[in-house]
Amino acid sequence: MADSVPVSDVVCIDDMGKARVMEPVLADKVSSLKDQSADFLNDIELYRDAVDSLIGVMENLAKQVDQEKRNAIIVSNKLASLSSKTEEKIAMLQSQIEQKTLELERCKIEHRTLQKIESEQADLINCLSFQN
Repeated sequence: MADSVPVSDVVCIDDMGKARVMEPVLADKVSSLKDQSADFLNDIELYRDAVDSLIGVMENLAKQVDQEKRNAIIVSNKLASLSSKTEEKIAMLQSQIEQKTLELERCKIEHRTLQKIESEQADLINCLSFQN
């Protein structure tokens, strides 16, 4: 204990008559630091509340964004479905047009054939009428 300090240098009486274990200047600094620490803790608490509030708002926005994404996907799928249905209908109608065109050509050929037969029969009737 060669480094021991006399008690009179460590213990002193402050302005309010309280016994202090440290010097008044150091005690004032400690008290000031204690007040600053309390203020800092209050500020941290306010900051934490603000951050918690911000996190809540962000989570709410994230939910809304996810819902909008789902809605956009649904609309996109409906649009793609509509597009493929339209393409299928167009293909079906084109097929029907081709079938009707072929049927029309067949009917035209049949009509010409029938006209030819009618003409031949008319000629035959005329020939037979004049022979009598």
